[in-house]
Amino acid sequence: MNPESVESLAELGIDITAEHPKPVTDAVLDAVDVVVILGTEAKLEPHGTARFEIWETDEPSTRGIEGMERMRLVRDDIKARVQKLYAELLEN
Repeated sequence: MNPESVESLAELGIDITAEHPKPVTDAVLDAVDVVVILGTEAKLEPHGTARFEIWETDEPSTRGIEGMERMRLVRDDIKARVQKLYAELLEN
């Protein structure tokens, strides 16, 4: 895990130190309603009935923002998108 990602989430009380990347299998895709792909570099073919979304997140480094400030901006952007998606899913 990216140490700055871990630290930025810890600031919100979220501990991901024991986490690790996991493969996206057909079983995983069959078990979910929505798949969110962060950025355009990751490639994943739509599968089953899950809704696929690609979130092109803001990249602060293109504006010279680096380090923890960059990570906090990315974190907060993703947090806002997750909250919006959560509210939308609750409506349906």
